[in-house]
Amino acid sequence: MAATVSSFSFPLWANGLEDEIWDVIIVGSGVAGLSAACSALQAGSKRILILEKGPIVGGHSILSTGYVAGVDRKRQKKLGIADSPELMLRNMLDIGGHENDFELAKIVCYQSEETIYWLEDLGIKWEERIFQTVAGLHPRSHITSPVRAGYDYVMTLLKFALSKGAVLKLNTRATDLIYENGSVKGILATDTNGLSQKYSGKATILATGGFTANVELRKKYDPRLGQEFPTTANPFGSTFDGATGDGLLMAQRIGAATKDAEYLQLIPFWGGRLLDYVGGDIYVNTVGKRFVNEGGSWKEVSEAILKQPEREIWAITDSQSQKGASLGIKLMNKVISKADSIEEMAVQMKVPKKILKETLETYNHYASEGKDPLFGKALFTQTIDRPPYYFGKEKLGVHFCCGGIKLNKNAEVVSTSGSIIPGLYVCGEASGGPHGHDRMGGVALMSAFVFGRIAGKQASAFRGA
Repeated sequence: MAATVSSFSFPLWANGLEDEIWDVIIVGSGVAGLSAACSALQAGSKRILILEKGPIVGGHSILSTGYVAGVDRKRQKKLGIADSPELMLRNMLDIGGHENDFELAKIVCYQSEETIYWLEDLGIKWEERIFQTVAGLHPRSHITSPVRAGYDYVMTLLKFALSKGAVLKLNTRATDLIYENGSVKGILATDTNGLSQKYSGKATILATGGFTANVELRKKYDPRLGQEFPTTANPFGSTFDGATGDGLLMAQRIGAATKDAEYLQLIPFWGGRLLDYVGGDIYVNTVGKRFVNEGGSWKEVSEAILKQPEREIWAITDSQSQKGASLGIKLMNKVISKADSIEEMAVQMKVPKKILKETLETYNHYASEGKDPLFGKALFTQTIDRPPYYFGKEKLGVHFCCGGIKLNKNAEVVSTSGSIIPGLYVCGEASGGPHGHDRMGGVALMSAFVFGRIAGKQASAFRGA
């Protein structure tokens, strides 16, 4: 859901912004940047400037389905779920192929619980139910609403930041870092008319997101990902997608190192898939057979899809599952179809009725037993046997950059020589290190919250090089 901030009465911009010396300049208004703004304000900074190149706030965050993975023993215990930071870290390292920066991954996991409560203190209202997201490996993911969670996070953080005096400037694209005497001193930017603007600041935070929408840049790191793969934020090529790697390119020009930039994540998203948690749907190929553990890592699932004919699959669920906001629009656009029986569904899918019926009957038996000997699926929230059935074709889109600008435990940008670049911080999808070669479900947002919070606190304390 896109949103402007016109409903707020706080000042969004002011004349003479270029003449001020800002305590902290934040580039990007997704949850990483907004977490940094809130944290910097809580740490005592007064003059916070948030620059957003788009006409609306939120970046990819506001479009997110919004599951946030975090240890939450208070809620989990009530639901009979055992969890710990140690287990979360093991899960995150397993998904990342143990190519993660161990220290950074540990920070995400060990700070996840306090971050869940920090967000509550800022106004986030979590559902009491805890989910295992797709590729999440364990039930620890939180959400505010299956319909508008990303919107909730963005607007809650933004409201807090603006109420405490932060200034937001939209339609302002950062083009270069001001780098003087070995330290970052602010940002050069352009407005929608192409006019150059200079913003001076004691510290600068890059929260510019990834580079999934920059085809040439992503092909540089993964030559397979050409124009034929849309982004999940803009699957039909009809809307604004600001994930063009601006922060990465600016940082590299002043000597920043990268970490794991070659690991871009593919997921099935804007077709037949309606759920972002494990146990309520199945994936079948074009002859009606399962081919993968639907609860496996995104790397496992996407590579299995790439091996299917036409790289297409069907996603199937039924009336019992908790569906997101996309259901109505997908039904209206005939991306999703409904059927009152397996036989009717098979006819519409043009797959053999016998095979599809056997597939669902076998799956439902496994779901009842809680064990899947074919593909090792371990979590089942339901059988899939209550009509109407919802189903649709699904393809892969480029979803997430697992790597980017190299950072350290203080969210400081690390140079190619291994030293830090004074005055420059990074958080969220613009950064690289915590995830390794694949991202665990629900951790993209948690990592953005955790390192956004760290970046804001550290940038607030920076006194200049």
